[in-house]
Amino acid sequence: MTDVPATMADVGKSATSRKWLVYGGRAVLTVLLLLGWEYGARTLGPLFFAPPLETAQRLWALALSGQMFSDIVATLRVAVAGFVIAGIAGVILPFLLRRSPRATEAVEPAIMFTMGIPKYALAPWLILWFGIGDMPKLVVVALVVFYIVFITTFAGIRCVDRRLISMARVIGASERRISREIIWTSLLPFFFTGLKIAFPRAVSATIVGEFLVSTQGIGRYIEGARQVSNTTGVFAGVVIALVLVINAILNSIERWALRWRPVERDMEL
Repeated sequence: MTDVPATMADVGKSATSRKWLVYGGRAVLTVLLLLGWEYGARTLGPLFFAPPLETAQRLWALALSGQMFSDIVATLRVAVAGFVIAGIAGVILPFLLRRSPRATEAVEPAIMFTMGIPKYALAPWLILWFGIGDMPKLVVVALVVFYIVFITTFAGIRCVDRRLISMARVIGASERRISREIIWTSLLPFFFTGLKIAFPRAVSATIVGEFLVSTQGIGRYIEGARQVSNTTGVFAGVVIALVLVINAILNSIERWALRWRPVERDMEL
């Protein structure tokens, strides 16, 4: 009887030590990055490499003035809208194609062919159609996200164990229930992988679009600072952009949705 509590205590100690090891590794990596950043600033000079302290001061000034928050809202408004629209389309289409192999043979090659089109090369045409505003950026973001979500979701559907589907049909499960309880559950890891790849791409595509056509946003701020050789402003904008692409929220949602999955064990393999 004493072996079980001892084992549970060992597991608890192992989890705690692993957690502190992760936090310690992140802290050490952060310090090393800051030291490398400072070394680069002193070696190359402030014209090419803004020091961390000056960048932090600029970020504080932007926060106090309210410009940081207005630019963040402008960027996320387009990035999140394109991400959601393309994400929904990228999930629905594979489920529709699953029911028709012939349609899959016709549609999939066309999607793979159009995936190679440079999305930013469409910017002049989109500006001609929609003018200078959010719509050209929204279309580019949606195109970038759609292909990622479609490919990962479709790959997840193809990796579903067909024996599970056959057994479900034998016991009389409807196609809707099969899609919801077997296929959707099985492809969730693929789905979240696609989302975690797609969201940083959505933010990056929005910022690049703001370089070309925008009156506000993080990209517009970075481009304005670059035009006047304001290196500190450029670095401050880049830091804000890096913070925006952190997938902390998606990681939390994934852990909740896949709480039945032994993630830590998989990471150790």
